[in-house]
Amino acid sequence: MVQRLLTVAVFFTMLFCCDLVAAGTGTQNMEELSKELANPLAQIWNLSFQYTYAKVTGDLVDGSEHLNTWLLQPVLPVPAGEKYTAFARPVIPVIEGPSAIGITGGTPANPVGTGRERSTDLGDIVLPVGIGIARNTGWSWGLGTTFIFPTASNDLLASHQYQAGPTALALWSSRNWNVGTHLQHWWGVADDGASDDNPLIRSAHDRNLNHTNIQYFVIRHLPDAWQIRASPNITIDWEADSGNRLTLPVGLGIGKMVKIGPMPVMLMAEYQYSVIAPDDIGRESTIMLQVNFIINNPFAGK
Repeated sequence: MVQRLLTVAVFFTMLFCCDLVAAGTGTQNMEELSKELANPLAQIWNLSFQYTYAKVTGDLVDGSEHLNTWLLQPVLPVPAGEKYTAFARPVIPVIEGPSAIGITGGTPANPVGTGRERSTDLGDIVLPVGIGIARNTGWSWGLGTTFIFPTASNDLLASHQYQAGPTALALWSSRNWNVGTHLQHWWGVADDGASDDNPLIRSAHDRNLNHTNIQYFVIRHLPDAWQIRASPNITIDWEADSGNRLTLPVGLGIGKMVKIGPMPVMLMAEYQYSVIAPDDIGRESTIMLQVNFIINNPFAGK
């Protein structure tokens, strides 16, 4: 059911994008759009759909295990004064993975698990908000607050806690390069009020959440709107023991800006491998596929 609803959402989003794309994108060529989209603080609207296949391994994993994750990420920045940009970048996940009886790991922003049953469910929604300055060349930066809401319906992979903390973004851009990082940190601030009769929920409520996500990105722009890129997420669970605290992936991928009818679309594919992963349970490797639909920002230039 969740997968069917996701498919319907993608279809109607594409129709919505087609209606908005006409104004504002015709004057920009594909290479310019590709470079602008690489700056997370640029005043360009896009709707991102990402799919990841993650191989899960560790001492507590018996045999093979994996997660399928779909992410919807609307990026709709608006001007805040003459030089600032206000941003909100919600990440809405749908996760196909272990449920009910099993073992969980990772962090609430990037959960992993292993178990005897599987289901497809909504995950916890992440919402960073803030303000920053975007520049075509040189340094761009942003500061704000990030939240995690306990919306997950899979008790094994859910955090069952409201979380909040700081977020910061820094990016250096040149004609052919974008290099930067997006840091988010969360502490648990309150549980979700669910009944402790379920031992999985009781354990989640008792957990002391203190974790960090650092996405780093390196993008080399090539002719004809191609790019070579890497954008993995480093995760740190500060409450875990030393052997299960850090996940450090490296990645390599490609991107290409194309037009589908009147709509500019960014296509990306990337492979990531964790050179450091938790001993007990963690992501060994990830295959990421992503499509970004570029739409007109009605506030840009105002």
